Amino acid sequence: MKPASFLEITKWDDEQCRTYLEQMRWPDGPRCPKCGSLKHWTITRRTPNKNHVSKLYRCKACDKQYSVTVGTIFEDSKIPLSKWLMAIHLMCSSKKGISALQLQRELDLGQYRSAWFMSHRIREAMGDKSFPKLSGIVEADETYIYPKRPRGHRVWKERIKDEQDMGLRPKREHHSPYAGKPMVFGILERGGSVRTMVATEATAKQLQPLIRGFVDVPNTRLITDGNKAYSAIKKEMPHDVVDHEVTYVVGDVHTQNIDGYWSLLKRGLVGTFHHVDAQYLPQYLNEFEYRFNRRKVSDAARFASLIAQTKGRVTWFCETPQQENPHA
Repeated sequence: MKPASFLEITKWDDEQCRTYLEQMRWPDGPRCPKCGSLKHWTITRRTPNKNHVSKLYRCKACDKQYSVTVGTIFEDSKIPLSKWLMAIHLMCSSKKGISALQLQRELDLGQYRSAWFMSHRIREAMGDKSFPKLSGIVEADETYIYPKRPRGHRVWKERIKDEQDMGLRPKREHHSPYAGKPMVFGILERGGSVRTMVATEATAKQLQPLIRGFVDVPNTRLITDGNKAYSAIKKEMPHDVVDHEVTYVVGDVHTQNIDGYWSLLKRGLVGTFHHVDAQYLPQYLNEFEYRFNRRKVSDAARFASLIAQTKGRVTWFCETPQQENPHA
């Protein structure tokens, strides 16, 4: 099916959005989310009701009723499907992201929490569940989100130190500017995809297993900075190191591509979202990773690709177990 532009989506009603979703999710026809059978009956409602779904399907194999939104990020949502599709297109086309407050204003969603939860459902769908391992020339690096910078003029700092030495001001414990800040580890294939994940510390014990899990070791040439956590990996694959204390580029040995991605990620987190809580950081990494890995296609194609992978009900926000819902 031809990818839809944002202008086209704004003209669709809920039934047109539902038809588009069915064509993208079920290219071979309606499929039961419980047993996977393609055999079904079609149930058409002739009178309107509170469900607002005019057409349902009933599986001939397991007798389950379902619609196209069952088992997806749209399940049990009271927000119109047309607004869902517009929100997905905006998040797919905004290079540095779009805040929940902006979605609330643009789509007239009423409450901020509705826009916030909608955006997190979409980020959940953006996560790549299965992907090929990276190969070729691969750059690996780690970065800290929101590093704490020391403030104050040099003279003022020297005055504080002198007062502390004379006992006029209590001494405070020295903390690293990165203490308590979340660290993100990333691996980028030149000209290809990027994989990012939250890590607790930049040590060989944590980073090297991540490298082995995300790259095709026999067909990979790894390039990193001078962090000693990567030193032992040279026993398994070609490994080049660029010492940033001396230079940043030596021929084709550099980490400029992954550094550029860090710049894009931080400009989005700082400039668009301003602050991201550490427990939600993986969802935001999914969003930026999804857009970057599909940067060579159009916004409409990126939107169509995400619509096709909206399967998966989001329940991580619930404090109690959720029962299976036979309707959507």
